[in-house]
Amino acid sequence: MAVKDYVVLMKPRVIWLLVLAAVAGYIFATAPRVNATRAVELALVGFLSTGGSAVFNMYYERGIDAQMTRTRSRPIPAGRVKPGNAFIEAIALSILGFILSYVWLGLLPMIFVILGWFFYAIAYTVFLKCRSWANILIGGVAGNAALLAGWTVVRPPLDLEALLLSMAIYLWIPAHIWSLVIRAKDDYSRTCIRMLPPLEINEDKAMILVAALNIFSNIYMLFLYLYMLSNIIGLVILLITVAWSSYYSVKAIIKPNREIFWQMFKSSSPVLTVFLIIGMVLSIIK
Repeated sequence: MAVKDYVVLMKPRVIWLLVLAAVAGYIFATAPRVNATRAVELALVGFLSTGGSAVFNMYYERGIDAQMTRTRSRPIPAGRVKPGNAFIEAIALSILGFILSYVWLGLLPMIFVILGWFFYAIAYTVFLKCRSWANILIGGVAGNAALLAGWTVVRPPLDLEALLLSMAIYLWIPAHIWSLVIRAKDDYSRTCIRMLPPLEINEDKAMILVAALNIFSNIYMLFLYLYMLSNIIGLVILLITVAWSSYYSVKAIIKPNREIFWQMFKSSSPVLTVFLIIGMVLSIIK
């Protein structure tokens, strides 16, 4: 048993984007008058609550993880962490995140923190993942909730700008996850997990659908940038990342094959990351 295994259970390579989204929501809403202490508090709350939901996901899906080549070396199925210890970690992190969100941020942000946790840990993981291919469409609301938690720290109630920003994350999630599902089709086919591509529809059609969705997500972020910001340098940087990600999508549409979706999976995260970071920087300096 090692501390590293308990950190791995929090899926740090996954949750950091949701933490970034929460901080981005706060900065978009309050810039240029950003309170650095409040941003750090929000990041810590996001790390605890999303980390707690990720640990719960690992705990609940330990049997599924043991069936998949991609995940069987994770701490619980590999026997490095006992399921009971993982459950305690999940609950402790989550409750601490909820409490601190109320103490530091207020009631409305806490509600969105809890909603984000619920949609991922309960709606997606427990109720839908093995029952409906729409699991990611509903579970993806956790992405909206992350940004809105940050936004409502300073600008309740919600407005059109907040909803449009949160939809950038919501639209990004299905294409990102489904790209991985296509790449790891053989793994997923051994489990109870229901995913639209390529298990529910024809594989070639699934590939074209996901590739098109990724392009749509990229275009949405590009138009949202043009609608909200006007810096030419930021636009060029975003255009480069959008073009890089969309290139693999176009290749997948022209000649569908599983391998190209690994490239699409890896290139989609930088698009959202660049969009959020550029948006935060420009919001502060404008």
